[in-house]
Amino acid sequence: MRIISVCFALALFLSSVAAQSAAKPWVQWSKKEVEKVLNDSAWGQTQVNERKDQPQNVEAVTQVAANRSADRQLGREGESGERKEGLSVRYHVRFLSAKPVRAAFARMVLLAQTEPNEALTGQLQTFVDRNFADYIVVAVGIEVSDEKIGEQFNKALGAATTDVLKQNVYLERKDGKKLYLMEYRAPTSDGMGAKFVFQRVVDGQPFLSETDSVKFIAQFNERMKLNTKYKLADMLYDGKLEY
Repeated sequence: MRIISVCFALALFLSSVAAQSAAKPWVQWSKKEVEKVLNDSAWGQTQVNERKDQPQNVEAVTQVAANRSADRQLGREGESGERKEGLSVRYHVRFLSAKPVRAAFARMVLLAQTEPNEALTGQLQTFVDRNFADYIVVAVGIEVSDEKIGEQFNKALGAATTDVLKQNVYLERKDGKKLYLMEYRAPTSDGMGAKFVFQRVVDGQPFLSETDSVKFIAQFNERMKLNTKYKLADMLYDGKLEY
């Protein structure tokens, strides 16, 4: 009974953090509020993959039909030939086209400054207010416990292309309707990760509505797959549906 009470209290606390973030200007958000929006909210989720004995093969990100023997070899050994243990991979999957996610990234930049910078704040406000009327953009960032494997992930994502990924990355509504990738943009120095761009309007109508739930699915290889789910009724920010 006590465990249930603790879990309930924690849920209320996390909900209050999200509500507080939406209720005040983004320039006042705390680091905790920023991390909540980016990693555990209606607009940003974290998928954690842990492998006790086999790191994932990330070289196959740019070629879905990769050589399976090479895949198995990398699964057994790292670059040095030593067996890798306890690899943890965190995928941060965020709707960058949602205003609160952009606000969280903007606030992260300001929190890194040692002194107030009004000019920078103005530039970031423009980024936060950017119009995404035509597109849905999902950003994927990666955290890896093994630095060498992390370098492989970054290299692979940097080399990926739209043509290779477009049939294996899509948004899926609760009715099963899929919206396939329109454009892929490799990670840059902005710290927001890889960007996956989708058409917002299909056949004259928005692909998503407030009554929908949607999954972001990205199949890179046999063992590297993202599958995160979002409920659009929860994606309201300042009284507006943001995704």
